[in-house]
Amino acid sequence: MQISPADVEEARNNLRGVVERTPLTRSSAMSESSGAEVFLKWENLQLTGSFKLRGAYNLISSLSAAERGNGLVTASAGNHGAAVAYVAQKLGLGATIVVPETATPFKVQRCRFYGADVRVVGATYDESFAVAKDLADREGMVLIPATEHPRVMAGQGTIAMEILEERPEMDALIVPVGGGGLIAGMAVWAKSVRPSLRVIGAQSSRARTMYESLRAGRVVDVPDEPTVADGLAGGITPENLALVRKHVDQIVLAEEARIPEAMAQIHAREDHIIEGAAAVGVAAIMQGALALRPNEEAVVLISGGNVDPRIGETPRVEGASRS
Repeated sequence: MQISPADVEEARNNLRGVVERTPLTRSSAMSESSGAEVFLKWENLQLTGSFKLRGAYNLISSLSAAERGNGLVTASAGNHGAAVAYVAQKLGLGATIVVPETATPFKVQRCRFYGADVRVVGATYDESFAVAKDLADREGMVLIPATEHPRVMAGQGTIAMEILEERPEMDALIVPVGGGGLIAGMAVWAKSVRPSLRVIGAQSSRARTMYESLRAGRVVDVPDEPTVADGLAGGITPENLALVRKHVDQIVLAEEARIPEAMAQIHAREDHIIEGAAAVGVAAIMQGALALRPNEEAVVLISGGNVDPRIGETPRVEGASRS
């Protein structure tokens, strides 16, 4: 599987007028605590509440009329499903979203809000994916993968285009990692524009498949443990692993206990509510897992904000106040 900077440029053109150009702002709190100049890219403000819309639209909009007529199916912990459901509604297509039993209720509700047929099947994402693939095989629907498709990755790569247009001299880019499609797409573009840029992935210590697979040099099966960063759970493919090995400099682990602290820090100091998967980069900086040099520019991607405020998923920090 190949993805090139030209694919990302094409995706940018496809997405014009469809996605929002999300803000990129300096974080005084993160800059002061780390000694670096830390900027945050707010994809939690994207339509559907996460970056996933970019890849979903870039793939679905390329389907033929015959493929669109069969309907779409995907598996998702929530954010990708919401993006597929939104695009399907926008283009007048049918969509079935298979979600695991552990999916956040708020994310499931968002999929239904966009008119999708939501089926809660499977104890894990991998089990839900198997169900979605079977539906595609039996009923002729088009399977829309969450990460492992070049057009999905190219769509996600447009985030890096926006960042580098605003911070062309940046030194480090920190991206949440689950299946690897997001960071692969972003890294392909970022390295083509700024080869010296350090592209760093962050995972939860309880959802560490990419980290362990890179160490082993092959895809390894690492059972996910319960994590607040549920959007990063699930397996990876050999193709995604190969792209990450080629284009990404480092993967670090955020301690699980640090992720709710990071969510609370962002809520208190930046006035944003973000989900656990979006907080792993901030958590990694807070625990000192990244060797950020004094005054260097680092951009952290805040990948999504789909949390349910009714069930208190955004923790609080003692003594913290909003800036």
